[in-house]
Amino acid sequence: MDLHGGLTMETRVEADFADGQYVFWLPMPQVIELERAAGASILTIEEKLRAGIGQDKDGNIVFAGGGGATVSEIRETIRLGLIGGNRAMVDGSEAEVGPLRAAELVRGYAYPARPLAESAALAWRILSAAIFGVRLKKKAMESATG
Repeated sequence: MDLHGGLTMETRVEADFADGQYVFWLPMPQVIELERAAGASILTIEEKLRAGIGQDKDGNIVFAGGGGATVSEIRETIRLGLIGGNRAMVDGSEAEVGPLRAAELVRGYAYPARPLAESAALAWRILSAAIFGVRLKKKAMESATG
């Protein structure tokens, strides 16, 4: 039984962040580290963030306020998502994102360097992809299959 109408589901997201386009993914080692650091399940963290998620007039995911996620949970989700994704496109070149680079990026481009609302929306996207998956767009799937 195909629950997704023939569309491929993915558990990683690509997003503009910092100085380029980054892949965020939470494979099991990063999920375990996040849950240990937060003292909570990724399901609980996502639920706390979802309470404050909305969409702007253009349909972009935004943090509208509320929810109970901590700043630490938000920052760790982004950091660990960067490590798990381990890929970026910066200035037209592909780059890897190891633990040190991920920590630098979070320090420089997540709260408090940027508004917490930006970080919260990104963290929710990362967790939502891990839990619910995201549908790959038809055009992207066609180009991937040749």
